[in-house]
Amino acid sequence: MAGAVATALLLSACGGANSTDTAAAGGPSGDPVSGGTGHIIEQAEPRSLDPALIANSWANSPVLGNALYGTLMTDKPNSSDIEYKLAEDFSTADGGKTFTLTLRNGVQFSDGTPFNAEAVKFGWDHIKDPATASADRTQAALVESSRVVDDRTLEVTLVEPVPNFANAILQTGMNWIASPASLQGGQQSIDSNPIGAGPYTLEQWSRQDVIKLTRNAKYYDAPRPYLDKLEIRAIGDADQRYNTLVSGGADLSLEGNWKNIEKANSAGLQNSVVPLGGGTSLVLNTTRAPFDDVRARKAFAIALDLEGINNAVYDGAAELPTTLFDESSPFYKDIPLAEQDRAEAQRLLDELAAEGKPLNFTMSLYPATKAVGEAIQTQLSTFKNITVNVRTVDVAQVGQIMGQKDYDTLVSTVAFADPEPRLWFSFHSASSGNTSGIKDAELDAALEKGRTSTDVAERTAAYETVQKRLVELNPVIFYTRAAPGVIANGNVGGIQQYGMGSVLPETLWIQP
Repeated sequence: MAGAVATALLLSACGGANSTDTAAAGGPSGDPVSGGTGHIIEQAEPRSLDPALIANSWANSPVLGNALYGTLMTDKPNSSDIEYKLAEDFSTADGGKTFTLTLRNGVQFSDGTPFNAEAVKFGWDHIKDPATASADRTQAALVESSRVVDDRTLEVTLVEPVPNFANAILQTGMNWIASPASLQGGQQSIDSNPIGAGPYTLEQWSRQDVIKLTRNAKYYDAPRPYLDKLEIRAIGDADQRYNTLVSGGADLSLEGNWKNIEKANSAGLQNSVVPLGGGTSLVLNTTRAPFDDVRARKAFAIALDLEGINNAVYDGAAELPTTLFDESSPFYKDIPLAEQDRAEAQRLLDELAAEGKPLNFTMSLYPATKAVGEAIQTQLSTFKNITVNVRTVDVAQVGQIMGQKDYDTLVSTVAFADPEPRLWFSFHSASSGNTSGIKDAELDAALEKGRTSTDVAERTAAYETVQKRLVELNPVIFYTRAAPGVIANGNVGGIQQYGMGSVLPETLWIQP
């Protein structure tokens, strides 16, 4: 699952946005305090400590990746500004066809070996290798070739111009570089002794329990990290995450559940949500019946009462995606996404039934989205000529199901700050990440223009077309904004997010 912001928090509760200043969230003021152990909850445990296999989004384990490997770069709230970390510069002189990556001088891996351009090249090639089975392969595959110029310089050539390619790096595992020697040792080697240039090193990984990290004395950005140790646990259940935090079992939790964020806000806990466009959606398989018929897709979309789903699933706490882009985006247009129209939905359902095609489909849901399916079944049971079935699938099956298009409807997330690279990957007909299988020449052309243009006015016009075509075609039905959030107790300082809700561990500190 998966979605950008940066070195400060954009605080938002259900009622709207607050200050971007961390202290305004109720955190400690004053200078950072060094020492202590930070207890952190993430939503998922990685299957490996290979950076290619750790997802860099709020719904997974980004704190762990940032801790072990550091970051090449991050982004800033509501802007395209890049802040460089392990990298010193990443720039293009030809509109995004080629880039030059310049690394910070004097950086070492935790074992004392040099952090260099060869390591970056090896890491990106590793992600791009199909044998690695990285979820970030589609972004890495944008790199046609790369050439090491010297220890600090890597020249990168893309398959086509992508001026905003930095987003593909900082939103994925491409932002994390491991020692080539540790990767070459195989998965068992890197899982037991990952070598990165991040602020922490691995002390112990007890699977399904705790990951213990200790301060990296060779980290380039002294006096960071401020905490001596981190203990990271994965808790997938939303209630358990919240209860663990408020009972003192953790200092900070990455969050993706709107109900928890509302509870945290009401309780006076620090809380923030990165403002992203798109959101969590029902993906409709347009490559086969019944959703190869645009009327079936539209009938489904306009039959739904999103506020009803919000009340049933999130106790009314979720932010609803009424438009494709969040209002904070420079690409925002007041172009409404699917709005409920029961009469028109029934007319379309009757029209399909009269042609011998009553709408009958199956929703493939994993356990965490069961409540969404139940709410939709209840709503659609009030219509004629529609049958909604449900099958439960394991989260581990989702990738295979998506790849084989073995579904009618599936829950997925298309979330983004800058629309690239996410929108092209999600909706272009040539993209392997086009889960719905939608094919539309006008949509493709607009996505290409938005992706490759360096002119703001051209990009704005292109994404206006994208919004209109998605409203017409309904390949997905957005039912809630993503909630790439974090909640924390009041004594935690230095909370900073970037990318798709990823939290930086090196800036965290705890007031005794």
